[in-house]
Amino acid sequence: MLVLEETVFYPEGGGQKCDIGTLTSSKGTFNVTDVRASSTEAPVEHITDAPYGTFEAGDEVSLSIDWDRRFSNMQRHTGEHLLSGVFHSMYGGVNKGFHMSKDYIAIDIDLDGRILSEDEVAAAEMRVNELIWMDLPVTQYSFPSYEESLVMPARKQVYHEGEITVVLIGDKESPADCIACCGTHVSSTGQIGLVSIRKSEPNKGMTRVFFDCGSNALYESIRDRRVVLEAAASYSCGRDDLLGRLEAERAKLAEQKTRTSELAAFCCDTEYERIITELPADKGSYPAVYFSKLLSSSELLKLGFRAAQKLPDGALIALSSESETQIILVSKGDVSCSEYVREYAPRFNGRGGGRPDNARISFPSKADVKAFTDFVCKTVL
Repeated sequence: MLVLEETVFYPEGGGQKCDIGTLTSSKGTFNVTDVRASSTEAPVEHITDAPYGTFEAGDEVSLSIDWDRRFSNMQRHTGEHLLSGVFHSMYGGVNKGFHMSKDYIAIDIDLDGRILSEDEVAAAEMRVNELIWMDLPVTQYSFPSYEESLVMPARKQVYHEGEITVVLIGDKESPADCIACCGTHVSSTGQIGLVSIRKSEPNKGMTRVFFDCGSNALYESIRDRRVVLEAAASYSCGRDDLLGRLEAERAKLAEQKTRTSELAAFCCDTEYERIITELPADKGSYPAVYFSKLLSSSELLKLGFRAAQKLPDGALIALSSESETQIILVSKGDVSCSEYVREYAPRFNGRGGGRPDNARISFPSKADVKAFTDFVCKTVL
């Protein structure tokens, strides 16, 4: 960890991630992987990958930040200021939360419990981009104390001891935004490039808005366009017709789901009647095994509960779906299905468990299922 006399690296703070980059001296070039400071007045600590003991007090070093990362952070941080200012000027919303991650930025807009509508959010998105196109100046003012900073038309006054920096977008008479901030910012709104809102949703009585700025927003917009165009092409329609086609598809799937449920119920009844008809009358013929081409293991479990009521005392049956590698065991409970699984399933690589009246076994392959069911057919309870 290094503390330098001066630095160009921004430590993490104010919702913004720190700069990374390199540090070069006569002892070599090393990566700066983290930069932090406990407060705006505290020394900035540089975390590097240099071996312990590489540097000594008085060493001279040259610093180089990752500019792409820094500029992206500047675009995103200034974009967040501008969008928060728009929500405040248009609706009186107060930003009560700010989070900047790799994939998105989120802010929580407080309107005393009122949630912004989609139309209101869309209008704010249009307005913030209009301010970007105006290429308004972004100016930072430093004041020795909080009291002296009160000459600025900040949308929210936050007390702070010591020196304070206020970021103004536009002019003092009619600012697009003005707020105290210690982060890094672009010099004019045109450099933000774009603010794109991803979605908004209620969160603890506020409206949480997910968005991004600059190159991040552009990359997401390009990806969204590709997804939309590919989806439209798969339905052989244009972008404007896609939602209608998707709604029609949802309705069709709902009908198919209802139809499938009806057919499954019919199959279950048919299989139930088959199993009941084929149940051995002789107790010595149990366990018995039944296979189904159509029903799943979960459906066979429900069917097994019904069939168990017709079993003679001390009987157990195994039910298997031909499309899966699971076995369902059912009984009245007088023969413990779970004990049967514990004793025999491991011999055939099976794993499972359950209760005395039902159990489920999973096998690695259909060959293991067959080996187990062959064993069951030869076993007498």
